[in-house]
Amino acid sequence: MRGLIIKDLLFIKSTWKNLIVMFIGSLLISIALGNYLLAICVLPVMLLTSGISTFQTDEFYNTEAYTLATPLSRFKIVTSKYLFTLLMMAIAIYIGLIIYYAIVIIIHPGFNGINTDMLKQLLMFELASLLINAIFYPVIYKYGCEKSRFVLMSIVMLLLGVGSIASVYINVINVGEIDFTKIVTFIENYGLIALTIFVSIVSVISYGLSLLFYRHKDY
Repeated sequence: MRGLIIKDLLFIKSTWKNLIVMFIGSLLISIALGNYLLAICVLPVMLLTSGISTFQTDEFYNTEAYTLATPLSRFKIVTSKYLFTLLMMAIAIYIGLIIYYAIVIIIHPGFNGINTDMLKQLLMFELASLLINAIFYPVIYKYGCEKSRFVLMSIVMLLLGVGSIASVYINVINVGEIDFTKIVTFIENYGLIALTIFVSIVSVISYGLSLLFYRHKDY
C-alpha cells in the first residue's frame, strides 16, 4: 500500500508549479481585499481535493490494470486511497498553519485582515473538502471518472428539482418563525464539532461503499 500512496504523492509533486501559481493569485487577491482568508485556505483545499485528480490520472494511464496484476488486493488498493486522503488532510492543515503564521509575521495585517477565527474556518473548509472526497470516491469506484461526473450532476439536479417543487407547492415552514440568531450561535459554538462528526460518519460509509463497489467491479 505504501507504494500506491507514494505514487499519488508523486502526482501531487508534479503539480507543484500550478499550486504555487494558485497560491500567489489568492495572496494577491487577499492583499487587494485586505482579508487573508482566501490565501490561507486555497492551497490546503486544493491539496486535499487532489485525491479526485489522482483517479483521473490512474484512469488516463490505465494504472489499475497494472495494479490489479500485482499481489495487492482490492481491499488494500481502496484503503491506500483513503490513507492518502487522510495524509493529505494532515499536510494541508500543516501548510495552512504555516501560511497563517507567515502572513502574521511577514505582512503584519490588522485583526480585520487576519485573526484566529480564520484557523477555525480553515478546518471547516478542510472538512468540507474531505466530505466532497467522501461523496466522490464511491461513485468513481462504481462508475469511473467520466461517468461519475454525470451521475453526481444528475443527483444534484434531481435534489435541486425536488427542492424547488417542494418550496413552490409545499408551504410547511413559516420562515418568520425561524430564529436565525440561535442557528448562527449554534454554528459558531458547535459547528466545527458537528461538521467533524458528520464528515467522519460519511467517510466511514464512503469507505465501506468503495470497498463494496470495487470488489464487484470487472475490468
